[in-house]
Amino acid sequence: MGVLTFVVTGSVAFAQASAEPPAPTDGETAAAVAALTERSREVASRSAGRTQTLTVVLRGEPTTVSTAAATVGAALTELGVVLADDEAVSVDPTAPVVEGMKVVVDDVERSTVTEVQVVEHESEEQPDAALVEGTKIVETPGRDGRSSVTYIVEKVAGTVVSRTPVTSVVESEVQDEVVRVGTLKIPDAGAKVLSPSQARALARSMLADRGWDGEQFACLDKLWTKESNWRVTAANSSSGAYGIPQAYPGTKMGSVAPDWRTNAKTQITWGLGYIAGRFGTPCAAWNHSQARGWY
Repeated sequence: MGVLTFVVTGSVAFAQASAEPPAPTDGETAAAVAALTERSREVASRSAGRTQTLTVVLRGEPTTVSTAAATVGAALTELGVVLADDEAVSVDPTAPVVEGMKVVVDDVERSTVTEVQVVEHESEEQPDAALVEGTKIVETPGRDGRSSVTYIVEKVAGTVVSRTPVTSVVESEVQDEVVRVGTLKIPDAGAKVLSPSQARALARSMLADRGWDGEQFACLDKLWTKESNWRVTAANSSSGAYGIPQAYPGTKMGSVAPDWRTNAKTQITWGLGYIAGRFGTPCAAWNHSQARGWY
């Protein structure tokens, strides 16, 4: 007769199309144990010298028996053990018989268990010629994947005999981390005046060192493109502002280093310090510039 299975929260219910046979009575179990003992004596007498001893716990009643079988399943068959409905064996039937082993035959206890499985994300580095050599910026943060898997667990006398997955729910997809690694070589400080693209790449690396993300660099890029188009020697003849950040007067950048006229790193260092002290972030400085026309 077919078996219908219903998953219920915290347990599994099994229903048959017809009523289940009653569980063996104490008298029936005692008779089965007696038959098992007698069968064991017969096996031992036929196979003297080739038998192994094991303990069979049949529905709670332990009995020491002898068998010449090679596997647990074959031993139980040889000894005439017949499983009732909804009974199972605590040891894999294909396992070899070992002297002194214990085999339990009893009712199957079923329950559901839900486990969370984590798939760790990986990290990929991508070269970026717009970043100074050695600079690393996380383009895409990594995220571990998580899924919940529900199993039907079957036990016999507290020993797990099977785990069957029944549902799997993905809670979050794994997302690999992507890190951009700079490959642009910048001349030594003061060796030559950097081009606007080199100065921009240097600034991006210096922002990353400060912990400012790509959004903050986008604001800084717009701000200093407006101010100087990233030219180290940009000079405003009417106001006297100078350099990439258009410091006014340019001599203020001398507080960082005396090469402020030609060294992009000196100018950027001063400019970032000015922004941090006065506005907090490049985006705040850009918003002020948009509203007032200066920063």
